[in-house]
Amino acid sequence: MDYREMVKSIPLTIRRPISEKLIDVLLEAKEGKKVPSSICKHILYYWNRDKLHSELGLMNLLKAVELADPKEANIVLAEFNLCYVKLTSSPDN
Repeated sequence: MDYREMVKSIPLTIRRPISEKLIDVLLEAKEGKKVPSSICKHILYYWNRDKLHSELGLMNLLKAVELADPKEANIVLAEFNLCYVKLTSSPDN
């Protein structure tokens, strides 16, 4: 499942709260340095405009948390009963 499909499978009603939880995961991730600056800039762009919960905002956020802390991100997704949305973890996470 690609990021666009993942986001489209997330109900609109929970996109804002899930984006808030995922940004917390990203900000607290020990492996944040794995996230390219280009993705960080996109996240900041959407966050500044209060659009992090939009399709493109969530796509970038999912990319970032998959790199920084996929295990914790999957826990958040499970909290929202989105077990069918799974992020892969790298061997060193």
